[in-house]
Amino acid sequence: MQNKPKQAEAYFKLSPRILDHLGLSAYNSVQKCLTELVANAYDADAKEVRITLPTTINRNAVIEIVDNGVGMSEKEIREKFLYLGRNKRLDGEKTESGRLVIGSKGIGKLAGFGIASKSQITSWKNKIQSALTLDRATLERLDSLADHPMLITTIRTTHSTGTQIKLLGLHKDLRLPTAETLRRHLFKSLPNRPDFRVFVDGVECSAEDVPGLKTHFSFRIRGVGEVSGFYILATARQPKPGLVIRVRGRVVTEPSLFGLDTHAHGFFTAEKIVGEINADFLDPLTKGKGLDLINTSRDGFLEDAPVVMKLKDWAHKFIQDLIKGVDAKENAKRTNAILSRPAIKDRLDKLPAHIRGTVTNVVKSILSKLRNVETEEAEELIEWVLKYYESSVLRELMRAITTADIIDVEKLSSLIQEWGLKQVNSVVDIIQNQIQIITKLQELITSKKAKEIELHKLVESNLWLVREGLEVWSSDQPLQIVLDGIVNKLYKGRMNIRPDLICRSRNRGNEAVILEFKRPTETIVMKHVTQALEYDGIIKEHRPNIQFTTYVVGYQYDPSVLAVREKQEKAGLYLMSFVSLRRAGLTIL
Repeated sequence: MQNKPKQAEAYFKLSPRILDHLGLSAYNSVQKCLTELVANAYDADAKEVRITLPTTINRNAVIEIVDNGVGMSEKEIREKFLYLGRNKRLDGEKTESGRLVIGSKGIGKLAGFGIASKSQITSWKNKIQSALTLDRATLERLDSLADHPMLITTIRTTHSTGTQIKLLGLHKDLRLPTAETLRRHLFKSLPNRPDFRVFVDGVECSAEDVPGLKTHFSFRIRGVGEVSGFYILATARQPKPGLVIRVRGRVVTEPSLFGLDTHAHGFFTAEKIVGEINADFLDPLTKGKGLDLINTSRDGFLEDAPVVMKLKDWAHKFIQDLIKGVDAKENAKRTNAILSRPAIKDRLDKLPAHIRGTVTNVVKSILSKLRNVETEEAEELIEWVLKYYESSVLRELMRAITTADIIDVEKLSSLIQEWGLKQVNSVVDIIQNQIQIITKLQELITSKKAKEIELHKLVESNLWLVREGLEVWSSDQPLQIVLDGIVNKLYKGRMNIRPDLICRSRNRGNEAVILEFKRPTETIVMKHVTQALEYDGIIKEHRPNIQFTTYVVGYQYDPSVLAVREKQEKAGLYLMSFVSLRRAGLTIL
């Protein structure tokens, strides 16, 4: 008897848990949730959106969002609003008024569940009011989401078109932002158009005034597309410097400097840059063209996509060139101002002409390396240069220093010794000592037998390797007592991983550095970074008025650590290699 195959029909069953997997966890803040709901109002051609926040979070607290858009009929709620994953662009790239649609994933209507347990939707269209309530607790008790009927109540009305959403049952641990904070966030995140206004508690969202020079730009990136935007070179350092990426008028990323190290540039220029890049090619109008590059939560892109990588490479170079140009102008301005001061200018003018040019070049070179040093301190060093150039004995020494290869420090040291100049014995001693320290550091880096404690002691005794102006933090006895108690308890049984060194600046002590060392043979992984951040948090809690920077110092890093390097730097934690310590020492010499 022949065994014939049989076929049976089968269907997908959608569990309510799919709500979590669709990205609700990405909308777990008031700012993100409301941005998504206001974006839906924008796509509904609303000219005004009004948001009302509760004063406190309790069982009766409600967040209300009302717009005057086109509204939805009962049929549209049933066939479009309740259609999860519907791509609105497939129904037409623009709204009735000609706006480019900024929503795409079809799940923004669920954003309310990120901060509330219940969402009441009321919409008005064609003199009919349609209302629907979504209750997450009810949905989560179902076996299948698709099999559960949703009740839509309709009634005649005289209300004009629009939609109202009420978020009820707000999560008890929800952090409610101030109205002003929410206004700034919404203004930055959504399209800026004269026919689209958003109000929070009756006050319109507006731009945050950042004093500084604003410059517009427009470029074509070969093989990628057109970018435009602006940057502001602020008059002061910004809490969140960098450029955001805006697509179709909507911000998709946090401000970023695209991998640039803010500590590697002078005049704090990197920390004064804010602005935006418009890159609509990352969300093409052509249907079906390329990958969907924007994350579901619209807070980032598909990082490995070639077009995204090319844009970020361009942005990195764009900001880098901008910083170099600004630094060069600022350095020239500062140098000219210092050289024009009577106390310095008069002494330069008294020098012989053939020496004056050399001295001026030396001073300019020194000032270019002291960009973040106070002018008064820079002038003290210039005073030293002028003093010794005015001495006929030491002019040759200064000429040798400026013409020698600064990397070849051993040669420079022997060069100074050969002169046998008694007047610079102290200079010779300092240079010789620092050469020996750098040589010792190199030996420890390359030695497989080097112990972590050896590197620790070497750097602790020579903090100039990390940064000028640091000293070991030993004067704050009350803090030390607190930290010893907490740290001993926290690291009980694992004292071998307790962070190594805390330093503070001599600049009124309002800056501090935390150093965590790992021996050169050990690869730094995420647990090492986590340990450093843990210690960082304890110290900041007890000295909140001091600006802390944390460095994890090692020789090699796991790719997982490097992948989140930019995010960690935003939190004030930096990776520092022993090789960079050695280079820093050579630069100081």
